[in-house]
Amino acid sequence: MGNVTVTTCGKSLYCVLLVALIGVPGLVTAVQISWTGSVTAGFTTTFTCSSTCFPNCTYTWSFQARTVNGSTLTWTPDGLDDIVALRCTVFNPRTKVYTSTTTTVEIKNQMSVQTSPPNTLPSLNQSLNLVCHNATSDDPQGLSHVVWYIDGQKVTLRENMWLLRNNLTLHFDSLLPSDAGFYQCLTYLPTSHTRVISSDYLLTYDPWKVSISGPDTVFPGQLFQFTCLTSCALNVECTVRWQFRGGFPIGTYFSVHENELKWTPSIPGTFQNFTCIAENKAAGRSAETTKMVAVKGVLISGSEVVQLSGLFGVILILGLWVL
Repeated sequence: MGNVTVTTCGKSLYCVLLVALIGVPGLVTAVQISWTGSVTAGFTTTFTCSSTCFPNCTYTWSFQARTVNGSTLTWTPDGLDDIVALRCTVFNPRTKVYTSTTTTVEIKNQMSVQTSPPNTLPSLNQSLNLVCHNATSDDPQGLSHVVWYIDGQKVTLRENMWLLRNNLTLHFDSLLPSDAGFYQCLTYLPTSHTRVISSDYLLTYDPWKVSISGPDTVFPGQLFQFTCLTSCALNVECTVRWQFRGGFPIGTYFSVHENELKWTPSIPGTFQNFTCIAENKAAGRSAETTKMVAVKGVLISGSEVVQLSGLFGVILILGLWVL
């Protein structure tokens, strides 16, 4: 039976060592994935897969429907995903055995869409500037161009819209109802041949509109993130809290910090409801939305259910509270 160990070290330097031990008659093969530093969209990170098997073991990486050969993986995330699973498979020619391990990488995105001036509330028939924040880079060739998207589609400029400052600013002369939606900006870094897309911004005329971003389908053993998106300024105009109507999430990991929720489910064939509530108790106003998530996958045996249940643990972070 496999044994997994995760070690985190350092404060300013983040280090992860994930080791999977799999018993083989007469031989134990250890496989590990390691890297140093944070993983940031638009910046290159090198991951190393190593093992104790000899001689001439072969290594294969699998992630985002891609396959890369070799013990090292040099990757520049594009910011489209918040979390990515990296899988390394090692083949031992001596034992003819394949050994695999998977680690989940959380990707930080420094690029975002913001209003200018900051905290400007969009109003119909009023002007507005959306800025591609932190779009500048250390790429010696600079940015080739900036492209704007609304609801996943390229923005088509209309009479009330202009691009300013080398496309870094999307200007509206007079906002129309049809201008509402989720906006993102995309840049291209010529040196690394990488497209980087920002986190999204919800342009809405209802300050209490709430939505939850994240997948509708999840799988056991993988970490997933859900974000409560509101047009009101968190901890200024409104606060956010989560509810779990129909049952608390069951899994090997769970955390909540303000409007972000992370969860590693463990039981396939189930459904989970996440409800996000934005409220201002002093003003007596609130709004909420609910997202239903399906857990897909099939357990190999009944013993695996017991194993997953035994691993169940909850890490709940609310502000400065840790339970």
